[in-house]
Formats: sequence, structure tokens, C-alpha cells
Amino acid sequence: MRQKHQKPKRGFKLDSKTYSNQVPILGGKGVVYTTPQSNGNYYFRTWIAEEAKNYRVGLRTKIQEDAVKSGEDEMLDILNKLKQGHKIFGMSWGDLGNLFLEHTQNRVDTNRITQRRHATLTTQINRWIIPYLGKNRRLSDLDRNSFINYGMWRRKKTNNEVQDSTIRNEYTTINAIIKYAERSGLVPFSRFETEEIKISQPSRRDTFTLEEYRVFYKRLREWVDDAYDTHEVYYRSLVRDFILIKSNTFVRFGELHALKWSMCKVIKRKGQKMIVLDLPAEITKNNKDRQVVSRGGNYLERIKKYCEYTQKDDFVFNHQHKRGQVSKNLFYKYWNNLMKFSGFDKNEKHFSYYTLRHFGITARLYAGVPYYDVARLAGTGVDFLQKHYEHLDMTKLMDDALKTFSIDKDGFVLRD
Repeated sequence: MRQKHQKPKRGFKLDSKTYSNQVPILGGKGVVYTTPQSNGNYYFRTWIAEEAKNYRVGLRTKIQEDAVKSGEDEMLDILNKLKQGHKIFGMSWGDLGNLFLEHTQNRVDTNRITQRRHATLTTQINRWIIPYLGKNRRLSDLDRNSFINYGMWRRKKTNNEVQDSTIRNEYTTINAIIKYAERSGLVPFSRFETEEIKISQPSRRDTFTLEEYRVFYKRLREWVDDAYDTHEVYYRSLVRDFILIKSNTFVRFGELHALKWSMCKVIKRKGQKMIVLDLPAEITKNNKDRQVVSRGGNYLERIKKYCEYTQKDDFVFNHQHKRGQVSKNLFYKYWNNLMKFSGFDKNEKHFSYYTLRHFGITARLYAGVPYYDVARLAGTGVDFLQKHYEHLDMTKLMDDALKTFSIDKDGFVLRD
């Protein structure tokens, strides 16, 4: 026995008690109509045989002539989408974003990408990429030009503060999403047309001068001393030591944030307490194991004295009264508080946790450490370092600044 609607419907019944004022569209491919409950407003409907579903939409008019024209436009749009391979009842852009993130989490679980990379993708997608089109936008409404103005929208949303390199990275994510959708049979194309972005000069993030860092270091100690209860003393102390270790080792924020006691140790060399970090691939940006040796062993030992959780599997930057990693948001909250306390929030430069990595790399280069060695410690490429740090003039170190610093291949020390 043939199933109902196994073949495409041919035309519509016009003698219906449910539908009134019916007018066939494009030879019966669709129909416009009113209902007793529509208050005279017209609707359009058609049968989508490929998906075995009725498609219906309100036309927002009570004038039959206008309804017929709008119905023809709807029908032609549907026929065009079907010809291009779209599904009329396909999923939404928001659902696709969530599906893509599930796919990338599977890649994390199989060691294809890091959890930190997944976190970056999640931020890009949920904060910018999905809102640009709207989470309810149907995939069938998209074409290759749907993201052509994304860069302009992104700049307007951030008052032109977003870097071109950031937009270019987000375009890469956008096209990764649509390529995944095409492979999954959800859309008929695998790439969006995007704005051409040429970056002739790499962006230079702000960094501390030696004198600025000396002032920052002094204010950092005062900030901890200014804590008003044991809760604040603990977290300000933890952030202080995070900052000092990061400045000397110049590891990335996410790498240091994910550090466990099993990944670090303190050794003595030439009377100095050195910190040795053995960073496993799963927490590094480039998914490669890396060892970092630097001054700063005393900072690690200090954390062990005031932190309750120091077993091998515990996070170095752990909560005060419970086992678990301190959130990134808390680190950012205390950083902003420190910037206000130290007065650097009024500086023309914009300082961030990344500034500490930038400063640490700069200090090593000032000390004459070869680019190759610095790149290996930093977990980045020699070409990248040369491109971003070639502007440094090693002859312009101020004598008065050097009086307060000792800088060599192992990092730097401030002389009180």
C-alpha cells in the first residue's frame, strides 16, 4: 500500500471549509489563503516533498493582490533554495554553532586540539559569530556572502578597538564551521566570502618599560599589604605570585593557569633558586611538550607555604578552602583592581596579563639571549619573534633603569 504523500502533492483543494479565498500560486505549486481566525490576513503554504512537510508563512496583508505577489516571491525563493541544495526546514545558525563545538570537544578528547583552543572557539562563537546572524537564523537563508560585512560589524561593536588579526582569526573559525556543515550535508557550500585583510605590519601590544615595571613591582607589594581580610590576602598573594612567575617564565596565561604541582620543581643553580616547568602538550597552545627554566623558584616555594593544596595533582593556583582551579574571571577581576590601585589604569598604554609575557620576552632579548633560545622557551617560532620584536633597540636601555635590574639569560631580578 502506497504511503500517504510518498509522491509530491499536485495542487491544492480549493473547496475547503478550513481555508478561504484561496488563490493558486505558480500553477498550483503553492497557495495563498485566509482562515476564519486570520481576521482577513493572508497566509502562504506549500508542500516540501523533499522533506515531507508543509511550509506556511504569514504574508501580513489583507489585500489579495499583494498576497499573490508575496506568495509568488515566497515560492520562487523556496524553489531557488531547493535548487541550490538547501533544506527548507534545516537547523538554525545557533544550533550549528553548538553542534560544531560538540565536534571540537570530541577533537579535544582525542588529543587533536587542546582544551584551551576549545575555550577560545567557544568565546569566538558564542560572543561574536552566532550573534552576528542571530541564533534563530535558518541555514537555508545563508549564502556565500552572509559574512562579507562581518569585519565592519565587529569594528563597530568594539569602537574600532578590535585588531585586524583578531577578525582574521574569527573568519578562520567561521569558515571552519561552514565547512563542517557542508561535510555534514547541512548546506551546499563550504566557504563564506570574507573581507580581505592584509596585515603588513604586525600589531605591537603594549609592554612595560624597565622603569614602569619597577614602579609596578613596588605597587604590587603594597597592593597585597593593603588587603583587608584573610580572603583578600590569600587571593592577592596568589595573583602576585602568578604575575611574578609569569613575568620571569613568560609562559602563556592558559599554560600557567593550568599548571599543577607535578609539572614544576625548584632547583638551585649558582646560588639562585630556579623554577623548572615541564609543560605537557595538553596545556600548551601549540600542543607540544615544553620545558621552561627561569628564576622564580622562591615564588613557587612561597605559594607552597600559604596554599593548603599542594599534592602532585593539585593546581598551583588553587582556591583557598577547596580543591579546584581559581577561575580566569577571578584573575581578571584582581588584575583590574591592581591596575586601579597602582594607577596604571590611567596610563595611555593598555596593560594585561599578556603584557607580562611580552615583558619577559623583551627582558631576555635585552640580555642578549638568542632568538632561537627565547622562541623555544616561549613556545613560539623564531620568525614570529623576529617579526614582532625586531623594533627593539638594544642600545637604548636607560642606565638609571639598569641600576634597579639585573637581567641575564635566566630572567631578571629587581634590586630593592
